[in-house]
Amino acid sequence: MKLLFEEQLLCEAVTPNDSLAWCYVRACACGDLIGNVSTRMALLDTGTQQFPVSITEGNEPDDNCYVVSPQIAYSGYAREELKRLGRPYLTWPLKLLTQAVERLLSTARINKLVQVNNWLLSTNLYPPDWNVAELPAITALLLRDFPEHGIGFRSLNDFSNRELRQCLKALGYLNIPSRQVYLFDGRAGGQAPFLKHHNTRLDATLLRHSPYTVIPGTELSDADFQRIEHLYNLLYLEKYCTLNPHYKSQWMQQGQREGWLEFRALRNPDGRIDGALGWFTSSAVISAPIVGYDTALPQRTGLYRQLTRLCLQEAVERRQVLNFSSGAAEFKRLRGGQPQIEYSLIYIAHLSWGRRLVWTMLSRLLHGIGVPMMRKLKL
Repeated sequence: MKLLFEEQLLCEAVTPNDSLAWCYVRACACGDLIGNVSTRMALLDTGTQQFPVSITEGNEPDDNCYVVSPQIAYSGYAREELKRLGRPYLTWPLKLLTQAVERLLSTARINKLVQVNNWLLSTNLYPPDWNVAELPAITALLLRDFPEHGIGFRSLNDFSNRELRQCLKALGYLNIPSRQVYLFDGRAGGQAPFLKHHNTRLDATLLRHSPYTVIPGTELSDADFQRIEHLYNLLYLEKYCTLNPHYKSQWMQQGQREGWLEFRALRNPDGRIDGALGWFTSSAVISAPIVGYDTALPQRTGLYRQLTRLCLQEAVERRQVLNFSSGAAEFKRLRGGQPQIEYSLIYIAHLSWGRRLVWTMLSRLLHGIGVPMMRKLKL
């Protein structure tokens, strides 16, 4: 079992047998492909599988992205979400609480963290056949090399990762809720329950009669990927939150070329791409970290509905579970999305008393207030 850092991978010859994780870490080493992510990357080779690992020191820019910064994930992103809550009686007390939490997290150097299997996506997917007997050795290796860092695993939920989460807890990892995600179980193929929902059937009709042509990623040009970057920015950065990852067209294009992303685009009769999505998959789960569409077009065009339908169709055809991330909760519930609380598991037993205390307080706060709110408000 070993760690290989970016500079080491750049010295290695590229071969057809390189794993997707190997290709991904090498791609991250070759350039600034995600605009607001500041981290060092490494490859964890367990002897049976390989995983990308992110390493942050806690001195990165204040606007570092939540995919590597728990401080942004638990305070900065929460602060932005409060602006959209639309419930003034909750906004002010929660804003004050968020500000207090942010100061605590900064004091505890919560961003000094090593995260395993971190693909720098909103949702990381884990191989269902991961040998959990490797976890003690992985933990020991990272503690040896990073004695001042917390050790973390993001994006775990009990539907897809129950055994992994339980094993990490048994090893002493702290269980910290992060958000509520929506899953669509496509393992039954054409008999998948979500296909029976009224809104799902309406979306199918919309896509079937759409003037748009569905284009596979293999047929997209450089200019098309630049357009997709623009569409992603319109939705995730301008409409939602600037703290979301700033994925660049080169990153998307390299992902399609090397196989760690798979794109579909909606091209209108004039040849312009008005909507696109990028899939990331494991052998059991599919996610869609890239979704974008022209937000200036009339809502009746139904671009988001068509893209959602493409995701659901893909899950059914692959007979996999679609993890459709968080956000647009009511929209996803109406189409049969099943809510699951997502967690991060963090190892802190080796850290100083003060840093352990803040991590523990964060966990209790989110279990006591965050999770009940997510469930009650159906976020």
